[in-house]
Amino acid sequence: MGLFNIGNKDPDGRQKRIEHRGRYLRASRTGLVALRAHVKAAGVNVTGNTRRGVRVSTRLAKNTQVAMQNGRFVLRGRYGSDTARFNLSKTGVTVSSRMGLGSVNWLRPGRSSAKFAGVQLRGQKAAVINLVYVAATSIVWALGLLGRGLAGILQFSVGQWQRARQAREGIQLSIDDVAPVGERVLAEYDVATEREPVRDLFAALVYLVAVMGRGDHRVDKARVLADAPKQPLAATLVEDMQVAGRSLTRWLGEPSDEQSPAVLLGVLHHMARGLAERVDGATRAELLFALDDACLALGPRSILQDAMLDILVESLGVELTLTGER
Repeated sequence: MGLFNIGNKDPDGRQKRIEHRGRYLRASRTGLVALRAHVKAAGVNVTGNTRRGVRVSTRLAKNTQVAMQNGRFVLRGRYGSDTARFNLSKTGVTVSSRMGLGSVNWLRPGRSSAKFAGVQLRGQKAAVINLVYVAATSIVWALGLLGRGLAGILQFSVGQWQRARQAREGIQLSIDDVAPVGERVLAEYDVATEREPVRDLFAALVYLVAVMGRGDHRVDKARVLADAPKQPLAATLVEDMQVAGRSLTRWLGEPSDEQSPAVLLGVLHHMARGLAERVDGATRAELLFALDDACLALGPRSILQDAMLDILVESLGVELTLTGER
């Protein structure tokens, strides 16, 4: 044990109160130096102190003590936890909480206490010190929480950007890559695009791009019709898409994260080639823009939809010219 507890820590890791507690000698900042003796007999404690006089005390019940000190009656009780401790005395009951650097008595702040650097303080000053300490630590905690939140948001955003970049890089597939895959799927179900009506091919392309390209597997008819109230053929197109969607879902299965984009892109390519061979160049360009509009009608394009449109430009044989090019 260090001299006057210097260097010794309490259970909270703070410097213990600077004082000396010997068997017969006590020395502290507030109590100064005093001689002390203590005896116990038949459950009664008798303590003599050269500064505070004689005290006779006994335990009345658990956590409850009664005493006589220099002819003055003393009643003391402590109940509850550090969060809400009830203090009993002959003048009544108060409530205190352990917080900050000590404890705050909510009903009688003058009975609060605080300990800083081994120096024990009591009274109103102790209550103020505790509240200031709690406010300061709360601000630090809030700033730390805000910092962790911002770091989490930044990490999430960077992760999303990296995943999007990886996804884009993962769909860098050419027609040469996807055409054999699509051909195998169509051959397995004996589908020949040259035998399919143009109307059905277009409905299949819309379903592939606008629905499956977004990771869905069904057409939201109510939403489509609500977004195109002035399009008299919208209802007919939705019905055609539903028919085409049932066939495509049977061939390709429902969209999933594990599904290779090469399968969708391959079938899309062959459907587009079958349609392109039976319409003129101007119509092919209009069909491409119509498919792009179908994507945007349900929200921003997905990465897969961007890849689909890239394939469609080549599969439909459309030459896009940027403004300003000659």
